[in-house]
Amino acid sequence: MRPPRTPLLAFLLTGFLALLGACGALAYLALDEDGQALARIARSVGIRTGDDPNRSQALPIPAVEPVQYLDVPAATAQAINAKVPFTKEPVPAASPLRLALPAADQQRAVDCLASAAWYEAGDRMLDQAPVIQVVLNRMRHPAFPKTVCGVVYQGSSRQTGCQFSFTCDGSLQRRRPPEVAWERARAMARSALAGAVYAPVGWATHYHTDWVVPNWSSSVDKVAAVNTHLFFRWRGAIGKPPAFRGVHEGREPITPLLAALSPAHRPGAETEIPTIDAPPAPGEALAPPPPPTIDAPVPEAMLRGNELRSASASDNLFVLQIKPDQFPGTLALVGLEMCRSAQKACTVVGFSGTPGRVQSNGLGRTSWPDKRPDFYYFVDRSRGRERALWNCDTLPRPDKKQCMPAGFQGEG
Repeated sequence: MRPPRTPLLAFLLTGFLALLGACGALAYLALDEDGQALARIARSVGIRTGDDPNRSQALPIPAVEPVQYLDVPAATAQAINAKVPFTKEPVPAASPLRLALPAADQQRAVDCLASAAWYEAGDRMLDQAPVIQVVLNRMRHPAFPKTVCGVVYQGSSRQTGCQFSFTCDGSLQRRRPPEVAWERARAMARSALAGAVYAPVGWATHYHTDWVVPNWSSSVDKVAAVNTHLFFRWRGAIGKPPAFRGVHEGREPITPLLAALSPAHRPGAETEIPTIDAPPAPGEALAPPPPPTIDAPVPEAMLRGNELRSASASDNLFVLQIKPDQFPGTLALVGLEMCRSAQKACTVVGFSGTPGRVQSNGLGRTSWPDKRPDFYYFVDRSRGRERALWNCDTLPRPDKKQCMPAGFQGEG
């Protein structure tokens, strides 16, 4: 992951870093234990470890070039990274992105995004969500390609220096995600392409693990840390929300590197992919989301990080926006707790991304005219009925009996 350097500077930096890694870094640490050594190492390659009032507030569109790393031990890199402060400026959340492409292109986008999530962040949804957000932020930034696959696989033809290391270091050939893990990553990708936002990283366009120091560190502000990943945005106007006005070009390229994992990226895939719950065609208007209406407040702890979008005390109907890193099984606990004290039929409906409309006939039967939900919980203790279902296209379940059937509507 990287912003720009000139070829000459990159060449000079490489030689300097090799020498520094061989002798300078350890000598600094041995002679200066109060942290000044780390600051000097960082300053030698232009990395700020404190506020710089003279930094540029506006930059031209940066070039995106191969990445290089400071040649120091992992422990030294972690110490240098720890000395770099987080920005004191606001870190606003990215605006939702709702990508509506033809079915084949949509599936290619999903699988490219899922591959970045799993290969870059492993199988933990909390780690995958910010990586996914960076990919989508890049796609909307003028410095990067205007397709999801174009962003993820930028530079993949190189042997080194690609934007996402798994695309050029042989990882795609050496290891594959288990089927369940792959489906989880795809569910995360679908959720993000349907409007889910991972707010803590804001409009970050770069990240790296804390045990390396990339040469682009001098041109970015640190905005967030998620486990071992550090997230950054460009300084000045080029890193602010108004810069992110890029529009998807309308088609997703077939990526042969992903063919073993994704049927959508195999030759002839254009005619092989069925349309299942296809999004609106480009240009087709999406139904506006319903305004929040809450007349039955729910304790925040009970929501477990999900957002309550509507709550009706008259018919015990609750609508949630599911947080991106929510473990699917936790939603059943949320439903159980929200309906625990209900004396009549109670329904909890959850959506990944902006919820659609949920309608009730007042007798417990519900419908959703805009789009299928991703979670459904219903209980009516007076009749001994209780049921939890998931949209397994977005929230896979090991037991297929828990998958919401096509065309399902809420029971009463």
